[in-house]
Amino acid sequence: MRRRFSKKLIYRQRRKNVEIVEMDGSGRVYIPAEIRRRVKARRFRLRLVEGGILLEPVDDVDAYYGKFGPARYSTVEEIERALEDAAQVGLR
Repeated sequence: MRRRFSKKLIYRQRRKNVEIVEMDGSGRVYIPAEIRRRVKARRFRLRLVEGGILLEPVDDVDAYYGKFGPARYSTVEEIERALEDAAQVGLR
């Protein structure tokens, strides 16, 4: 049985640029509307940092990171070598 998310489960205390919130039983964290409006992002990168968790908004370009597999070439020389090989194949 799936439990519904209830704002009553959340304890919130406001301080200068700091919000204290709690995680519910399903691991969800309520991000207050004021912060959501200021950040204007729907996707975040979650990082474990010493002593806590850091949420960073993901840029549009970052959203594509890793979607197309790892890069084939890591240096300009590797790219040039691949182009030369492809040209040789085309000449045969």
